[in-house]
Amino acid sequence: MEESRAQAYLELIHTLLNCPNGEEPQILQDNSELLDVHFLETCELVAEKMAQQGGQNGASFLRNLIAQLVQLIDTNDGDNSAGENPQEYANFILELLQAEDGSNSNTGVIHSMLAERKHLLNARFSDILEQVVERLVGGENAKTIDSIVSLVEDLSINISNFSGGNRADNIEIALAGYQLVLNNRQPGSEKFAQTQNNLAAAYITRIKGSRAENVEMAIALYGAALTVYTLEAFPEDWARTQNNLAAAYANRINGSRAENIDRAIAFFEAALSVRTRQQFPEDWAMIQYNLGNAYYDRINGSRDENLEKARSFYEAALTVYTRENFPEYWAMIQKKLANA
Repeated sequence: MEESRAQAYLELIHTLLNCPNGEEPQILQDNSELLDVHFLETCELVAEKMAQQGGQNGASFLRNLIAQLVQLIDTNDGDNSAGENPQEYANFILELLQAEDGSNSNTGVIHSMLAERKHLLNARFSDILEQVVERLVGGENAKTIDSIVSLVEDLSINISNFSGGNRADNIEIALAGYQLVLNNRQPGSEKFAQTQNNLAAAYITRIKGSRAENVEMAIALYGAALTVYTLEAFPEDWARTQNNLAAAYANRINGSRAENIDRAIAFFEAALSVRTRQQFPEDWAMIQYNLGNAYYDRINGSRDENLEKARSFYEAALTVYTRENFPEYWAMIQKKLANA
């Protein structure tokens, strides 16, 4: 992507995030030449970063925008699979799996390989990956199968996090990879729950398909993971999944907006029973910030009381997110406090 066009995408996103309600359609119409698959990818990258920083409202806006535009934009315009040799895909996949086995979790090695042949990261990659995995696990013992699918899961994570190529296709490949892993995991096991979490995270960031349905899939998968990740057996995994469920409900499209926000608040508060300020100060501060956002947006209850709670949560977050150590978070929360 040209640097100037990439900057234009970011400027358009900034304009959309800051414009008065109701002006979005005209802005999109005025910038129709920028509405392509790469714009959607850029929107998702910005939304993901905003969500990580607690900006759930902005992330939700961008992901809802993606859901609306994806029906109008051909997200397959970068698919160059028609003229590729299936054996080339198979060889590439085997090389990637071998690298995963020998890289000791060195993401840079895998991303470098993906960058060199990013033209192969398309729908056909997913199909060939399934064929390769079926051949690799066929006739192997349980221990060997577990080792193979663990490499597939690691590769899926790396492809999901890869910033090059077509972002929409990368997520589709990750989804296919996680599903292959689930098919070869023992249902109800710790690793099965781990893959359900990864699959849910991919659905939350998915560009293709219905945004509402993607969020529902993520919620269902996080909920299923909690049947294994109990508070007693896996407290940290349980807390992380509670936090993920809270974020999913904050982004939920289906159902009552008021009820979704209250569910998000309940899940954030549950996570705090493990993610305490003493043991997990940064995680604790992020949840305080997210709770501030949730109460700021809350529909049920007294508006004055909700704003007062939002203010108290923002101030609590600032006890960790100080200006000296976290200047970006500090500035972001200062703005939220001013609004509250």
